Amino acid sequence: MTKGNFLKPINEKKIMTELSKRIERLFLKLDRAALAVEQHLSDLLFALYADNLAESDAIILADEEIDRCEVEIERECIRLLALYQPAASDLRKICFAVKVNSDLERIADNCVSSAKMMKILVGDNISVNQFPLFRNLADLVVEAVHQTSRLISVNCDEQFAIEIIKNDRLIVDKAYRDFLQSIFAQTDRFNNQINAVYALTSIGRALERVGDLCSNIAEDTVFMLTGEIVRHSI
Repeated sequence: MTKGNFLKPINEKKIMTELSKRIERLFLKLDRAALAVEQHLSDLLFALYADNLAESDAIILADEEIDRCEVEIERECIRLLALYQPAASDLRKICFAVKVNSDLERIADNCVSSAKMMKILVGDNISVNQFPLFRNLADLVVEAVHQTSRLISVNCDEQFAIEIIKNDRLIVDKAYRDFLQSIFAQTDRFNNQINAVYALTSIGRALERVGDLCSNIAEDTVFMLTGEIVRHSI
């Protein structure tokens, strides 16, 4: 009997089962990250509407946990790629997780940058509540993040993803432009408070960017499900 007869044959079915289980656990982590980011945005808006600096500071501190989760998910993706060398749909799922993980962390970063702007607004006695179109923009972005969270966790559907993309380009972007116009139409309100104008426009831009990141996640969902790259084509 040759030495090779003592080697156990590779059980490809078992390997694929292990990979499937690990991808499932990976997506559970991604789901929890999406829910945490959704809460991050909700906390930001509560702080903004209440002009509450203590809440804004809490948002900045909480970002460390989101950063930690992002690194953990990225490391797991790298491990799966190295250990299993996946192909076809499994490879697309892991690539999806890598990109979505990054986009979720960037959504949280936009919340943090907006929280930092609050000190300027409170110091200048300016509130987002003075601009009704801000709430319109914020509500649309909250809905986009909520739908994106659902897309990741329970409703991985191509048509649902396409609707998120269209809503960002047709509705959220317009709400952002309307908000900016409302600021520039009321320049007399600021009494040369240039920093307050900068803070408001920065927060508006951060929310618009959150909408863009939701659109990115939806585009990656379509790629994961179909293998088709829809960026710039919808």
